[in-house]
Amino acid sequence: MIVTTGAGPSDETRAHAVELAARLSLPFVERRNRSLPQLRRQYGTDGILVVTAKGARLERAQGQPFFFHPNNAAFRIKRLERGDTDIMLSVCQIAPGDHVLDATLGLGADAIVFAHGVGEKGRVLGVESEPLIALLVEDGLRTWPTPSASLRQAMWRVEVAVGHHLDVLRTLPDRSFDVVYFDPMFTSAVADSAGIRGIRPYANPEPLSMEAVREALRVARRRVVLKEGKGGTLYKQLGFTPFRTRQHQVVYSYQDAPGGE
Repeated sequence: MIVTTGAGPSDETRAHAVELAARLSLPFVERRNRSLPQLRRQYGTDGILVVTAKGARLERAQGQPFFFHPNNAAFRIKRLERGDTDIMLSVCQIAPGDHVLDATLGLGADAIVFAHGVGEKGRVLGVESEPLIALLVEDGLRTWPTPSASLRQAMWRVEVAVGHHLDVLRTLPDRSFDVVYFDPMFTSAVADSAGIRGIRPYANPEPLSMEAVREALRVARRRVVLKEGKGGTLYKQLGFTPFRTRQHQVVYSYQDAPGGE
């Protein structure tokens, strides 16, 4: 894999590309008006990380490009600002100042909404097992251009940690987060929505384990929440209680922490 820029990059864009190449320990290649197929042939690689003024995207010869996008977080935050509710925040019983561990960060849309919900005095830590996804999402959270101050501030407040969620959970003290949230890679059709299609080839398909749930219950002060796609049955296998909503594309379920709030 190599890192390059779009055609005619600004000094700022080039510096951004050089920085990402260094963080990923990948070679930076000047674009020099070469097409992506030309670069693939010349450098014998399929994956090319292309950095432009709009951000970074991973391009392969086949399949969808992968790039950070806040997805539905912008729409959900707008609704919250109008006084509407967000089902995820309701299931998690989120209040300003809460600390949330998003154990399966992915593209980070849910983490952004959490960050808006907990506010400036709260904390949201997103854990992502795949280093490339983690870096591109962390970079996107800091650089995604948006006119919305609320969305921008929420994105900036999301912290990103690289690691398997079970390994990270094992390092955390008892009752150190109000909520631990799992959104494992959907296996149903909702996973093929345009918003997350690009991430699918790079995401960790490993199913959520009972051991991870036990660790999450130790770390959570309030509850552990699971999100699945339509028709998901993992909550039954892991002993979660379904949260009844009118939504049909997403299934939320929860387990209250022992001695929780």
